[in-house]
Amino acid sequence: MRRRLSLAIGFAASLSLLAILVSFNLPRGLNAEPTDDSIAAAVVGQPYTLGVENTSFWVQNAGLFPASVIVDYYDTDGVRIAQDKVTELAPGASTVFDQAQQPDLPHGFAGSAVITADQPVKSVILKYLGEGDVLSLGGDDGLSTSFNRIYLPLIYSRFGPDAGWNTRFALQNASASTSVCVQMTYRSHDGTVVFSEPQPDALADPRCPYGGLALPAGGVILRNQANMTEELPEQFEGSLTVETVPSNEAETASALLTAGADIFNSQRGSLASYKGLGWDPSGTGDLSTAVLVPLVFKNFGEGTGWNSSFAISTADPSQMTEVTVTYCCDERLPEPDGSLRKTFDVQASTVVDQGLEAELPDGFVGSAVITGEQPLAVVQTTASAFPNDVSFEAFTAIPQSTASTSVWLPVLYKNSGWKGPLGDAAGWNSWFRVQVADGSTANITVTYHGNALAGGSASFSDSVTGSKTFDQHTDPLLPSDFEGAAVIASDKPIVVVAGITSDAYQGDADALYAGFGPELFPGPPPPDNLFPVSLAQGWNIACYRGPKQPVEGALANVLNSVVAIYRLRPDQQFDKWFAGRPDISTIATLNPYDSLFILMGSGATWQQEVSGSPLTSANLGPGWNSVCYAGRTDDVAIATADITSQVAVIYVLGAGQAWGRFIPDRPDISDLTQLEQFSCPLVLVTDPNGATWAFSP
Repeated sequence: MRRRLSLAIGFAASLSLLAILVSFNLPRGLNAEPTDDSIAAAVVGQPYTLGVENTSFWVQNAGLFPASVIVDYYDTDGVRIAQDKVTELAPGASTVFDQAQQPDLPHGFAGSAVITADQPVKSVILKYLGEGDVLSLGGDDGLSTSFNRIYLPLIYSRFGPDAGWNTRFALQNASASTSVCVQMTYRSHDGTVVFSEPQPDALADPRCPYGGLALPAGGVILRNQANMTEELPEQFEGSLTVETVPSNEAETASALLTAGADIFNSQRGSLASYKGLGWDPSGTGDLSTAVLVPLVFKNFGEGTGWNSSFAISTADPSQMTEVTVTYCCDERLPEPDGSLRKTFDVQASTVVDQGLEAELPDGFVGSAVITGEQPLAVVQTTASAFPNDVSFEAFTAIPQSTASTSVWLPVLYKNSGWKGPLGDAAGWNSWFRVQVADGSTANITVTYHGNALAGGSASFSDSVTGSKTFDQHTDPLLPSDFEGAAVIASDKPIVVVAGITSDAYQGDADALYAGFGPELFPGPPPPDNLFPVSLAQGWNIACYRGPKQPVEGALANVLNSVVAIYRLRPDQQFDKWFAGRPDISTIATLNPYDSLFILMGSGATWQQEVSGSPLTSANLGPGWNSVCYAGRTDDVAIATADITSQVAVIYVLGAGQAWGRFIPDRPDISDLTQLEQFSCPLVLVTDPNGATWAFSP
């Protein structure tokens, strides 16, 4: 079966695989020698010119069999004007589609593209702007899904000492047939709405009677915050949320949106890109209560002075949220495990700058885990502390649910391409950094794929404790002028970020992208024995009915929304699990019919794969017991008849997080009348010998 992905071309921003690309189609690519052509292409709404602008994207075969890949290019009217094709792409291998080298794309082309493949594919999109040997490069992860809410955690408008920092974004309706209405809301860090589009008092579009801007099928909305002088104040630093609005009362919000942003400085050549982070109420989106950042800097490198920073948005900007950043691993940090924890209260968004963190030592290079009381959207940026160095990079931090034992990297280099005007530069090179999700040690195998390798691939194995960087420039396995891809296999879940850079150019010839785990969207067909459990934001008590397995696997689709889990022990103490905190978690595995206290950062429906073994009874110890009640739904007095003489009180957490109470033989002060199957009552046993509760089928 062929898989059909779309991407768009325009606005100088390479977005996700449902996104915008631009090609002004000069005869050059990233590996080509720069020309003396000084033609500068003006981009819609762009108040400055960095030079000629083009895009390219790498497509990697993530399947088990050779892939056939077709790329169709469409103009803004939806007419196909060009096609690229690769008839056989080996498993693990990648290929590049460079719009500057596509002969059928006209100069100044702006439009869209659709990738069709008969195997799963991963994609990284690169955009490059430049004149001569001056280059600005941005990179972005490809993505094959869309959402009904998108977060852009970092938005600038004329920000910084020279008012030069700005952002621009493209928002696309990923549907080929359905129009959608969208609402865009800009907020300052304290949650204040600075500007909404459309504004509340605006005349409603007949196509959007309940509000929003009309976005036709396949359509794109482009916005450049450098130009929004009337809508946004100077020195604006904040965030943006984009949501679909139903066009009629019966319609639910459609998951049709994808977006991506550029961060740029209009006074110099700094450029970086990041994808919009999608929210899905099922918990399978890009936001998470625990987010992994494989690479963090403070004043790192004598000649570079790299510093990183985190732009963090909360899922619900109306709620104050406690956010904790845990930095690791450096013996100079105060915790015994070489870590540093900093906690912040965040309303809607914030920026955490490692260069300003006094407790991080100079020269720090490590990783971080960011946790919150509700799901977070995080973008990391990296810049040099030296004012004359314009290098600037960005990538979206990685939610814990996408940590996996297989990771794909679609584009890597070693000494590739143009070697500078004197021929003495190394050219394009890459590196990647692996972070072990639980902070322990993982054994990995890295397999490079490329035409320059004997047999098309080469592998090596290594171990990673916490995090570790692998540099292709110094890797003896790779020949010079290597360009290709990699697949990383691990015995523990990992996340990976990769960087590409060239010393042959002046300017900002650096870009980052996050490695790809197995396909989550849409994923394999769900099993037939799924049981939905509705979990509200805040505290819940839920019965786990699945097979014995690690916590992360058992939580499945709700992992990104869970803050903490508690499990009551017979000694009246609790075992605990905290998102992103394996160092203090004592629950590693969930067992069938565990009764769990679950703190949710946002509401979600837990799709449990039901275990085949029915529970017929529960042994209760003296004191408090948290029980998965597996009997039929019944009157509480009937359901508990065989243990009534041995218990003092039963509590059940109900709708609205209100407790219901049943006291045997005291209907006057009992308000719990029915016990639902697979609810989790709290039972106080007064019999010193305990009790056995037999469940009626």
